[in-house]
Amino acid sequence: MRTMGKTLLAAAVVIAGSLPVSATTLFSNPFDGERGGSCTFECRDAIGAENFTLTDNSLIETVSFDAYLSNWANPIGMTVSWSLMSDDGAKPGSVLASGTAAPTHQKRGQVPDNFTHVTFTLDIVDTLLGAGEYWLTLAVDTPMADHAVYWARTRSGDMINSRSMDGGATWDQRYARSWGGFVFSVDGQSGVAPAAAAAAVPLPAALPMLGLGVGVLAAAGARRRRRRA
Repeated sequence: MRTMGKTLLAAAVVIAGSLPVSATTLFSNPFDGERGGSCTFECRDAIGAENFTLTDNSLIETVSFDAYLSNWANPIGMTVSWSLMSDDGAKPGSVLASGTAAPTHQKRGQVPDNFTHVTFTLDIVDTLLGAGEYWLTLAVDTPMADHAVYWARTRSGDMINSRSMDGGATWDQRYARSWGGFVFSVDGQSGVAPAAAAAAVPLPAALPMLGLGVGVLAAAGARRRRRRA
């Protein structure tokens, strides 16, 4: 019986070790008050871009951004096109990963001029990036009218690299002047080796594996007890 208990414990430890670590904030430009929004999201065909730095190999899982939403606007049905890009001399470079997602949102409270402070969170395609400088780009596609949502800005960022592209082909820095950048965070797991990321077992798959393993070991133990009897 003691042998079976040790075997079950070992199986649980091995499988639990394959479960993903909970996501943490890898980079953040925090909201620091009512600093105003940006034309990046109110103008048609506009894309906003903000740089961020990773200090270690990291698995990017979600991104969040704060915005000012018109009080009359309903974000239900809103989608956001996103991309993670390399750095090309203080501007976005090549696309490393991209997609479109429907964000969840959390209202934070009222801000001046009939706007609500809202945090939008995107569950993006898991992307492994090494230590270095990168860019997050966002473009809102929404059934709401124009001038409904603005990517919030902050004075606490790096003060240099917010960019936008409004219907053209070049990145403009005009929305970064006198501001610290856009309010956003990048979340996931830090210190993830490429091989470990590729072999990671998702939680929904790992739990049935744990149950199956425990069941097989329990059945084997029962057979041994019957033989001894």
